[in-house]
Amino acid sequence: MLVFFSIIVGFFGLYLNKSEFLHYAFLSIPIVGFAILVSIYQKRKHHLAGLEKTLALIERELNRKNGVLKKIPSLEVWEFPEAIRNHPLSVDLDLCTKQGLFAYLDTTVTKDSWDLFLNRLLQNTNEDPKILQTKVKELLKNRSLNYQLLRKAFPYGGDTKDKIPFFNITKDFHFWEKQRYLRFLYPILGVFTPFWLLLSSFFSLPFAPLLLFINLILFIRYRKNSLKIWKQIQNLNQSLENFESVWKRLHPKRRTEIRKMSHALEKLGNSSEWIISPLPHFILNAIFLWDLWKVNRFEKWKFNWAPLWVELKEDWIRVDSLLPFTNLSFLNPKMAFPEWNDKGYMEAENLGHPLIGIDHRITNILPTVGRGGLFIITGSNMSGKTTYLRAIAVSLLIAGSGGPIPGTKMSIAPFEIHTLIRSQDSLENGISFFYSEVRRLSGIIRETRPDTKLSVLFLDEILKGTNSKERQIATREILFALKEKGAIVFLTTHDLQIAEIEGATPFHFTELELDGEMIFDYRLREGISHTTNALRILRKEGIPIREEI
Repeated sequence: MLVFFSIIVGFFGLYLNKSEFLHYAFLSIPIVGFAILVSIYQKRKHHLAGLEKTLALIERELNRKNGVLKKIPSLEVWEFPEAIRNHPLSVDLDLCTKQGLFAYLDTTVTKDSWDLFLNRLLQNTNEDPKILQTKVKELLKNRSLNYQLLRKAFPYGGDTKDKIPFFNITKDFHFWEKQRYLRFLYPILGVFTPFWLLLSSFFSLPFAPLLLFINLILFIRYRKNSLKIWKQIQNLNQSLENFESVWKRLHPKRRTEIRKMSHALEKLGNSSEWIISPLPHFILNAIFLWDLWKVNRFEKWKFNWAPLWVELKEDWIRVDSLLPFTNLSFLNPKMAFPEWNDKGYMEAENLGHPLIGIDHRITNILPTVGRGGLFIITGSNMSGKTTYLRAIAVSLLIAGSGGPIPGTKMSIAPFEIHTLIRSQDSLENGISFFYSEVRRLSGIIRETRPDTKLSVLFLDEILKGTNSKERQIATREILFALKEKGAIVFLTTHDLQIAEIEGATPFHFTELELDGEMIFDYRLREGISHTTNALRILRKEGIPIREEI
C-alpha cells in the first residue's frame, strides 16, 4: 500500500510541477516494485490457503484416529442414494449414519470414486479382495504417499461432504457435424474481416458493415453450441485445478506430459473468462468469429490429450477409492491385513469394532469356523452379543475391500455376507414385522449356494414376531437348511433351547455383579449362558415388577 500511494503522490507531484515527459519514467521503478510486491503477496496468499487446507486435513484425520467421529464431516442418512441407504447391510450395520462405517472410513474426493467405495463395501462389485489388498499394500510402501495424495486432493475449504464430479471426455467431436461450412468459412472471415475493417478506417472502403452483419448472423447460429463447448472447457479446467498436482505426485515420470496437457487446457480456460462479459464476447465474435477459433483449438486439444486425460481420471478413481483403506492402515498401524485361505474357514484374534474408540474397545477371538458351522451366541441383555456380530461383519466388509481388520490376526476364505439384524415393517405396503423377516430369510436361503464363495450369515434374534414353539421349530429348520448349503451362521438368541440344536457351537456373553450393580466385561465365553437380567433392568428403571413366583 505504501508503494502504491508513493506512485500516486509521485504522479501528482510531477503533474503539478509541470515536469517534462521523461521525468515520468522514474515512476517505472515504484511501479515495477509494486508489481513484484503484488506477485509476492499472491504467492503468500496461495501458500497460506494451502496451509489452512492442510491444517483442516490434519484435524480431520486426528479426529478419525482418536475416534471423535462427531467432528468428521459426514452426510445425513437421507443424503445417501436410496439404493445405498436401504441396502440390508447399511440398515443392519448402521453404515450410513453420521457416525457409521462410511463416515469413519470415507476420504474420497470424487463422485465416481465415492460410488465405487460404497459399492465395494456393500459387495456390489466383483473385484477380487486379494488383488485389492495387494494394491492397498503397494500404496502403503511409500508411507508418505497416502498423506500427500490426501493433502493435494483435499477440497479447498475443507468440506469433504460434497464430492467433486469428474468431467469425462472422449476423442469424439460433434460441433461441426450440422454446420460443416463453418469449418471452412471461419478462417477466411475471421482474418479478412478485421483486416478489411482496419483498411476501411483509413480509406473508407465499402462492405465493412456487411461483413460485420454476416459474422453476427453466424455468431447467432453457432452461439448455443459454442457455449456448450465453453462449458466443457470450464468443467475440464476445474477438474484440472483439483487434480493436476495429484496426478503429478501419483505419476512422477509423466510430469512433463501432464504439464503440457495442463498448460494447453489452461490457456483455453483463461479465454473462457471473456464469455462472462456479454459485450466484449459479442464484439470479439462479430470481428474475429472468436469462439470458432477456440472451438478448433479445443478439438485439437481433445485429439491430442483425451486418451491421457481418461487414463489419469480412471487411475485416480481407483486410487481414490482405495485411499480410505490405506488411510485406515496408516492411522492404525497395529491393524493387521487378513490372510486368505482356500479351505473355506475363518478365524481371528483380538477382533473389535472399529467404531469404538481404541481406549474403550474390547476385543475377542473369532474361533475357527468352517463351512456348515453354526455359531450360536446367548447372553443377557446389553452384554455385547449384537455388537460382537457387527464387529465381525464390519471387519469382513473392510477385509473384502482390501483393507486391514481391527484385530491382530485373521484368516478367511473368499466370502459374501448376509445380515438379518434389524427388520422393518411397512404400513404403506402392508408388510408386518414378522413377514418382513420371513421374506429376508427366504432371500438369504435362496442366495446361499454351496458352490460359490463362502456364505457368512449374521442373524440376530430372528422370528421374534411369533410364539416360542413355532420360533424354535422354524429356527431349527432354517439353520439346518443353511448348514446343508455350507453356510457359516452366527446367531444370537435368548432362547436356550435353540442354542442346544445339534451341531451348533455355543458361546455366550454375561453380566457380572459388583456391590449389587451389574457390570459387563463384553468377553466371549464358551458354552450357553444361564443368567438373565431383564427383570433387574426393569426394576432399576423404576418399572414395578412383583416378586417372581
